[in-house]
Amino acid sequence: MVSNLDKSSIINMENTARYQPRSKLNVTFSTADRDSAVFVFNVTKGNNPLLLSTENVAGHIALKHNDGSFVKDTLHFTEPNINGCFGYYIPNEMLKREGTVTMQVFISEKGNSNVTVAERIVTFDIEKSIVSQISAETKLQYIVEYDELQAIIANRITDIEDNMANAEDYVSQLEQAREKGLTDIEVAKTDSVKALNDLADKRLEEINNKASVYSSKFDDDKQYMDDKHQAFKESVLNSEVVTQGESKEWQKYKLTNDDGTRIYLPKGSFEDVTKLASGFYETVTADDASSQGFPPGINNSSFVEIDITRGGDTRTQIKVVMNYNMRTFCKTIHTNSIDNYGWKELISLPLDEEIETQNSAESRANETLADANRYTDEQFSKQHTVLFEGSANGVNTEFNLTDSIYNYSLIMISGKFPGGTFNEPVLVSNVIDNITIQRFNLTDAEGQLVEFYESSVNVKNGIKPFIRHDVAFDYKNSKPSGKDKNAFTITKVEGWK
Repeated sequence: MVSNLDKSSIINMENTARYQPRSKLNVTFSTADRDSAVFVFNVTKGNNPLLLSTENVAGHIALKHNDGSFVKDTLHFTEPNINGCFGYYIPNEMLKREGTVTMQVFISEKGNSNVTVAERIVTFDIEKSIVSQISAETKLQYIVEYDELQAIIANRITDIEDNMANAEDYVSQLEQAREKGLTDIEVAKTDSVKALNDLADKRLEEINNKASVYSSKFDDDKQYMDDKHQAFKESVLNSEVVTQGESKEWQKYKLTNDDGTRIYLPKGSFEDVTKLASGFYETVTADDASSQGFPPGINNSSFVEIDITRGGDTRTQIKVVMNYNMRTFCKTIHTNSIDNYGWKELISLPLDEEIETQNSAESRANETLADANRYTDEQFSKQHTVLFEGSANGVNTEFNLTDSIYNYSLIMISGKFPGGTFNEPVLVSNVIDNITIQRFNLTDAEGQLVEFYESSVNVKNGIKPFIRHDVAFDYKNSKPSGKDKNAFTITKVEGWK
């Protein structure tokens, strides 16, 4: 049983498969802590006390001092019939030496040394007591000072005895003072004892009341623990707990997470998908998916699911599925790591589509021919298209077409100018950026007044041409018109395919 005056440190031991690293405890005992340095070990599972008893487990402890000394011992339950709690007092022989101690604790199942319920490896320190650190020189100095003080006191006693011998009245006064002092002391003692007894009775009554409450609660808790303990023993003896023998033929390899979901591999966390162990995985491919051995059809930074199974002599089957579009790729690696065929993509059909047969192929061919004839008739009917009708005049004037001129083989630009109307046919294959329209006109009946006209239409955009320039020249007078004669007005654009 651990005393309330002991220096105790509680250590939790979890019954879990999760790795528990070796830890440095913030615990320090003194070389003076004889018979009082104790560790208490609580064995839990899922943050709840684990129901253990002397009937099914045993506790063991090993301590190794950094000076090479070693102790191996057995743990004991701290209270009878209280499950899951062990205690251990550090041996006095080890507490005599300051330094660092490594402690290994493990709780094992009785009758089967291979089953470990819980295990911890920790370290703690032993510091040298201040008293034991006082040097011999300091001790000798205190002894000398004590002898000197003893000599001074002896001299003073001698002086007092001499004075008492020479003065009887001193004795009388001392006797009177002594009697008075004793009387005062007796009165004070009586009053103090009564007050102390009254206070003690009051505190004792409070303690008894609290003890009754705690005793009642302890009895209830103990009864609860006894019931749980009995239920545990009955469940162990009569339950459907699976033994090692019963699970001998079970599947031992872990293909998924505990909840059955795929094992997630962080993006870019492996170098070659073909080297992964058997299992069901999901991951995001690297920015360059091919660097991880994925097939060329897998997109970079794509979420994929991977199924890998392996047989003897390195025979392997690998399936990779891009989750968002269901594209599926497979690879088989034959005996002795021979990869003859590389990655293959599996072709699949939607549920509403059927596999092609000879009859369905012929029917589809007939439908295609009918569609082609219908399309041809429609295209012939659409050989001629009016792309623009309106009035476009002046430099930088833009006009919109219903379709790009580059979708046609021949276009015709029509309109009017001072000499009448014009129709300008243009072979589209010869057009680079601009279409130039040139005309001349004899301006009187004798044909003496001659003017030349030119306009340029920029069609680089294809669907939004504009008038780039519009100029004229008076041949008789040798007079140019300037850059914006604006003699041409475009009224219609037509196209032929």
